[in-house]
Amino acid sequence: MTNESCVPVFRTPEQVAPELGMRPTELRRYVRESGICTRLSKNRIMLHADDIKLLVEWIRARKSKASVWDKTPELDPFA
Repeated sequence: MTNESCVPVFRTPEQVAPELGMRPTELRRYVRESGICTRLSKNRIMLHADDIKLLVEWIRARKSKASVWDKTPELDPFA
């Protein structure tokens, strides 16, 4: 039996969150916002290796957009 056959195809947010350095609730929130996940029976959130890669890219893009937003000057609506 190889190593790959021991690893499940789909994993729960509780299994993946420690690998990404976050809490399961935080990972679930990101999954709901982005829509990147696989829904199995009873609408359970499960993550495939491809989903995890896409989610990491989405989080990075989201963080970079937030840093740009902070640097733009806010217009005064009363000026």
